[in-house]
Amino acid sequence: MKKVILSIALIAGIFAVTNVQAANTITEQPIIEVIVDDDGYVDVKFEDLNEKVQEAVTGVAQEFDLNVLQYNAEKQLTKVEATKKDDQTKKTFYFDAEGAEVVPEAEQQEQREETIENQQELPSAGNFYSFAQGDDGFVEAKLEDLNEKVQAAIVALQETYDIDVIKYNAEKQITKVKATNKEDQSQKKVYFDNEGVETTWEKPVEDVREQETEREEIL
Repeated sequence: MKKVILSIALIAGIFAVTNVQAANTITEQPIIEVIVDDDGYVDVKFEDLNEKVQEAVTGVAQEFDLNVLQYNAEKQLTKVEATKKDDQTKKTFYFDAEGAEVVPEAEQQEQREETIENQQELPSAGNFYSFAQGDDGFVEAKLEDLNEKVQAAIVALQETYDIDVIKYNAEKQITKVKATNKEDQSQKKVYFDNEGVETTWEKPVEDVREQETEREEIL
C-alpha cells in the first residue's frame, strides 16, 4: 500500500513540475509589437517614380529642400514633405501618376472641418450682440476669414499702419480695424463694409436704435 501511495505522489509531483516549466516558458517568450503606418505611404526612391512625377518633384526641389519622399501604391499618390529654402516653412505635396498636384480626400475633409470651425467662430446676433448691454457686437477675426475685398482694403491700410486688432460684426457685416500709424504712432479705428469700402459705425448704431424702437412699438 505504501508503494502505491508513493508512486501516485511521485507522478503528481512530476506533472506539477512539468506544468510550472511550461508556464515559465510561455511567460518568458518576448512580446513583439508591430507598428504599421496606417496612411499606406512607404519610402520610395526618386528613380523609382515615373518621369512625370519625377518632373513634378524636381519642380518642388527648386524652391524646397526635400525631406521625405513616399508612395502609396493603392492610391497611386506620391507624397513629398519639404522645407522652403528661404523661410524654412514646411509643406506637404501630393502628386498623382500624371505628376499633377492633388489634395487627398483626408486633407479635403480636414480643410472642410477647419472652414466650418472658422465659420462657427464668427459672431452671431443671438450670442454676441446685445444693444441693451452696450455690446457693439464685434468679435476678433482673422484676416484670412474675411472676404477678398475686405482683405484687400486691410492690406492697403498696412502700407501706412500697423494692424493691432481685426474684429467683425456678423449682424451688420462690418469689419473694424484698430491700427497704429507707422510714422507718428497715432492710433486709428477704421470700419469696412463687405465691399471693402470704408464706412462709419455711427450709422449702423442709429439703425439698431431704430429697430429697437420699432420692436417696442410693436410690443
